[in-house]
Amino acid sequence: MSDPLNQFDLLARPYRWLEYLVFQNSLERCRFALLPALAGCRRVLTIGEGDGRFVAELVRRYPGMNVDCLEGSLAMIERARAQMPQQAAVTFHHTDAIGWNYPTGEYDAVVTCFFLDCFQETTLTDWVPHVRSALRPGGCWAVAEFCEGESGGRRWRSRFWLGIMYAFFRSLANLEARRLPNWRRLLKRTGSRVQDEGTMRGGLLEWSIWRYEITRKSE
Repeated sequence: MSDPLNQFDLLARPYRWLEYLVFQNSLERCRFALLPALAGCRRVLTIGEGDGRFVAELVRRYPGMNVDCLEGSLAMIERARAQMPQQAAVTFHHTDAIGWNYPTGEYDAVVTCFFLDCFQETTLTDWVPHVRSALRPGGCWAVAEFCEGESGGRRWRSRFWLGIMYAFFRSLANLEARRLPNWRRLLKRTGSRVQDEGTMRGGLLEWSIWRYEITRKSE
């Protein structure tokens, strides 16, 4: 059985070019659509960061921010570190993000970019509450993900592309998932509400900001 922490090592070098070959800059645009919502954050946790393009842009825009990045591939971490601006307060953790010991109330925001689609819904059901507990009151969860698209022909095309991508990544990276999980339902169960959202590529890509409101204790 392959080491789950290194499933994406083989893809680290060609990943960026494979992404551009299939999607041009659409995935990058989807990730970067999350950035404005993070402007006021002091501490941010990114999960499944990959090759570091999102975090590099994040700390360039907001240089005073402290960021923790969870990533299972050492090869991806090496490429990500090479992109970081000098003096950036970014800490990389080589770890299995599903089994990480999440602190309580440490972060203003959590970011997952094309990460939730890697897992079955049963895995995410147990994991999402742990991530939720890491957020401070009023914090947000920023998500960039694939989706099945709008109705009609576009939905069919989205499912076609998703089927190809799942087959590809399952063969090379031993992905757990075979189809998109209903992660939206799981985030709603933990008390979050969509603050802002949008779609791209005819609904194949989506981004959303999920806000956890501050709960006032009854007097």
